[in-house]
Amino acid sequence: MIVLGLDASSDAAAVGIAADGITRCEYTIYNGKNHSLTLLPMVETMLHELGVDFQDIDAYACGIGPGSFTGVRIGAATVKGFAQAWQKPVIPISSLQLLAENIREFDGLRVSAVHARVNELYCGAYDSKNCEVMSPSVMTVDELLNFLQGKRCKIVGNGAMVFRQQFIEALGHQVVAEGSLVHLIRGGAVAEMGYRLAEQGHGVLYTELSPAYLRESQAEREYKEKHK
Repeated sequence: MIVLGLDASSDAAAVGIAADGITRCEYTIYNGKNHSLTLLPMVETMLHELGVDFQDIDAYACGIGPGSFTGVRIGAATVKGFAQAWQKPVIPISSLQLLAENIREFDGLRVSAVHARVNELYCGAYDSKNCEVMSPSVMTVDELLNFLQGKRCKIVGNGAMVFRQQFIEALGHQVVAEGSLVHLIRGGAVAEMGYRLAEQGHGVLYTELSPAYLRESQAEREYKEKHK
């Protein structure tokens, strides 16, 4: 089985291919938010390098957010297009869970924190067996700190970097994952997790793929405010 995975929920565009459960190729480009211009060329290059055609792909995995509203929509639309064209299943995966994959060697509570706005974070928490301990949520930094008090944990994601000092002061020097690349979603992580879920029968029709925004977009908030 061959699974193509992608995520565009953050400033990084990530694509990867897994075959027989192992990443065969992955690209992650941290280029801001030009994902509508970069995703397709990344996929085409990856397929060419591996000598794989679209008709060889058995399933498509997609990071569904939360994160950038525009990026999540671009990623979902791209995967829907692939899956519809080739009539293949789609594997939706929380982008927060994908981030936690970067520190899967840590045997405590793995916490994903993505900067949402001002003092808020998109958060999720997973144990060493990758079971969800806290479902994707929108929290303030203080709310997350209260949740993590007394727990052995490690935090990953751009939110961990934005509020690094606060996390360290409250929870200790080892709480924030080390390295810059560890805070980006990897294309290989999307493909490998998608592969495992596909083996377990978690694929859905492309029409059922739904982004996980968690909250209204700025445009929606401004529209409601204007039409009160």
